[in-house]
Amino acid sequence: MNRIKTNKILIPLDFSDISLEAVKHACLILKYTAGEIILLHVHKKRDVLDFIAPENEASDVLVTNFVSKKLEELAEKIRKENNLIVSARVSVGNITGEIMKIVEQDDISLIIMGTRGRDTDNNRFIGSNAYRVITKSKIPVIAVHSSYAKPAYENILIPIDTSEHSRQKVDSAIYLAKKLNSQLSVIGLIGKGEETYTYKMEVIMGQIQKLAKDKNVNCVTEIQTSVNRAVSTLTYCETINADLIIIMTDQHAEFSSIILGTYAHQLINESKVPVLCIPPETHPENIPPDNLGGMW
Repeated sequence: MNRIKTNKILIPLDFSDISLEAVKHACLILKYTAGEIILLHVHKKRDVLDFIAPENEASDVLVTNFVSKKLEELAEKIRKENNLIVSARVSVGNITGEIMKIVEQDDISLIIMGTRGRDTDNNRFIGSNAYRVITKSKIPVIAVHSSYAKPAYENILIPIDTSEHSRQKVDSAIYLAKKLNSQLSVIGLIGKGEETYTYKMEVIMGQIQKLAKDKNVNCVTEIQTSVNRAVSTLTYCETINADLIIIMTDQHAEFSSIILGTYAHQLINESKVPVLCIPPETHPENIPPDNLGGMW
């Protein structure tokens, strides 16, 4: 299983408040792990600032120069305040496409981005660019939904069901908890009518506790029966004052590679704390015919 890496963190920026919040979280992670930050701004071709006439043939160059200067100023500020390696990029084209291209070209290991920016005026719902990045990304994405007072990762929450798929995030969760000196909280969620899985869930909780103990990570577990797993996860997150939720993004949800699973979508939309979305290691032969809609 591939463990999460933080050696190269990409932060897509549109200079909205939420996109700038992602910078804080990257700096926090890199206080405890080795790595660098790549700031990326992508503007659509011919998508220019209001004070530049779109008829101007040089508009893209002017915008690129303007944004490059602004981005470099931010990069220098981050370098001075956090003693980190930071580079800045400006690209022209399709936002999701350019992000995915940079990820592959630069061997990016983690993306941190706001779930809504200038592509949405709705504070509640995930923006279209963030949605596309999360569903298309082959690497983990931390989705930052709102301004977060701390920011700190003192308590990491992972929701678990009884599937093998659900447990793919455990290794990354334990690794991060160890690196960030965090507590690991695990909630085992059993749906109504699935009470026969209680013993299996108890076994899974015991296995996770042992794995955490072997890494000297403090781990607490709880099992709940739930009607709506996303609501239960968010309620538990608030109850224990968790700082980060780690989930799987099931890219086979509803048998489409471009649809985010119902659980993941609801959680990312409504979570007040960052959500680390890990793409699963999928094996088509193991996907059950009664697909659960990508809850984990």
